[in-house]
Amino acid sequence: MSRKFRTAGLVSRVDREEALNLSSEIIKYLEKSGVKVFVELELAKKLGHRNLGVSIENMNVDFVVVVGGDGTILRTCLSLPKPEPPILAVNMGLRGFLTDVLPKNALRAIERFLKGEFIVEKHSKLASFMNDERLPDALNEVFVTADLPVKIMHARIWKNKTLVGEAQADGFMVASQVGSTGYSLSAGGPVLDPQLEAFVLTPVCALTTFHPIVFPSNCKLTIEVVKPKTISVVIDGHYRKFVEAENLRVVVGRSEYETRFIRFKEDFYQRLKNRLLFSGGIC
Repeated sequence: MSRKFRTAGLVSRVDREEALNLSSEIIKYLEKSGVKVFVELELAKKLGHRNLGVSIENMNVDFVVVVGGDGTILRTCLSLPKPEPPILAVNMGLRGFLTDVLPKNALRAIERFLKGEFIVEKHSKLASFMNDERLPDALNEVFVTADLPVKIMHARIWKNKTLVGEAQADGFMVASQVGSTGYSLSAGGPVLDPQLEAFVLTPVCALTTFHPIVFPSNCKLTIEVVKPKTISVVIDGHYRKFVEAENLRVVVGRSEYETRFIRFKEDFYQRLKNRLLFSGGIC
């Protein structure tokens, strides 16, 4: 076994018996392989391994195994210490677009990883600031919306110091390359090739005409909220920040950090066709 892989973190959804059973198998396999395992607190409690329990925020490990769907992965990435350890994702969700391994192949995938038979897929993250307060980095998207769902948000959009436009909508979303296949895509935004250094601004239910725009990742995008005074910033569907103030500004740009996935083949467009664009097709 490579000297690089001495410690592992384990995170899993805890609402499915199959996920819990697989997590138990993974713990046994890793320990048998000489890897020290740290288990997310709630999962450790469920499995009766309280002695292995540690918060995701304190998982300073060589790699992390995540058993779940995209939501579990996003929740994990929000909390992992920076720089993030690479993630081996086992699909135990509905779509699992971010995952690479089927449950039946989980132990074999870990074996291959420990032998060095893998590639690393890197994804840029988004750093966001609300009136100079830094929020958690986003892997998928930063969504700025009115505090109440029935309220329309009026905002000005700036690229660096240039005014791009002004519009009214339920909210405005800035999505990364990988995030362009999520909520942004559902809201009418384009899919960004992962090799494209860019992010996309997508309005949600715009009252005035304002189409999605792709921006280079080296710029700063500012959402200046004209009204209402109270807004909500939602990051990757899990972190939410409410604020009430005059002259609200949310600034989004490329983070200095990234998320790394452990992959065994390059298959972005295969996943895209099978799980999103042509689900159920012959691909």
